[in-house]
This record gives sequence, C-alpha cells and structure tokens, in this order.
Amino acid sequence: MIRRTGLALVSAILLSGLGCASHAPQQDIIQAQLAAPPDQVKQAVTQVLTNSGYAVAWKNDSTLNTGYREESGGWNSLYRCCWGVVKSRVEATVTPGADQTTQLSLHVMAEGKRTFFDGYAPIKTPYPESAENQLRLIKNKLKIVSHPYTTKTFFSLQ
Repeated sequence: MIRRTGLALVSAILLSGLGCASHAPQQDIIQAQLAAPPDQVKQAVTQVLTNSGYAVAWKNDSTLNTGYREESGGWNSLYRCCWGVVKSRVEATVTPGADQTTQLSLHVMAEGKRTFFDGYAPIKTPYPESAENQLRLIKNKLKIVSHPYTTKTFFSLQ
C-alpha cells in the first residue's frame, strides 16, 4: 500500500511539471542612440558582455553574437543541463549615426526550465542579464550617464 501511494505521488509530481502550459514572454530588445563613436561603442559592448560572462564574437563590423552566458563545460555544464538554471545569449547591432553618434540595438534571449525533465524554453530575462541593465553598463563604461552621481550627491538625496 505504501509503495503504491509513493509511486502515485511521484507520478503526480512528474506529470504536474509536464502539464504546465507556457506562454511566450516579451522579447527583451532595447535600442539607444549613444553620443560616442562606433569604435568606442563596440569596445564598450565587448568589454561589458565579456565581463558578464558571455563569449563575444563579432560576425562583421556591425553585428555581434554571443554564446550562452558562462557555458564553460565540465561539471558546470552538467549542473546546468540537469538542474536548469537560466541561460542567456545576446545579439547586438552597432550602426554609425550622424555627428559622432552611434545607434545600438541589444536583443537578449533567455531560456530556462522548470523541472528536471523539461527542456529549455524562452522565459522573461532576469534583470542582471536584461538588455536594460546591459545598456546601463555600456553607458557607464562610455561615461555617458543621464544623472551623474557622486557619493556627496547620492547622500544629499536621502
């Protein structure tokens, strides 16, 4: 009797994970006009994404594709494959504008899984990997900020 109850409980748990309907999240795309030359923007994008754990590869002068974030193989990849943490990758386009400006477009694609037996599916991008946060880091690297804060001005706001 206990064995049958345990088997029924395990089956119910497994089937509940498989029966969930998923919805397609909104795409995480951001576009910005930056007041910096294209070469500096490319360099900042490369540094920020590399520091964030992405393997950066420029397809041509204006298009960048990354591999999945922090995919290094070994035990880490076994852990990610089986237990399902979020994995993300980035596509970026840098196009020159007028008067030393640059148009930057970032598209972050995140995938995750809910249970051990699920495959990866698109999910809402967590904030640390989001396009908005990547753009913020790129602007910081280029020293283009809308509201510059120093320690003195930050504490005077409180």
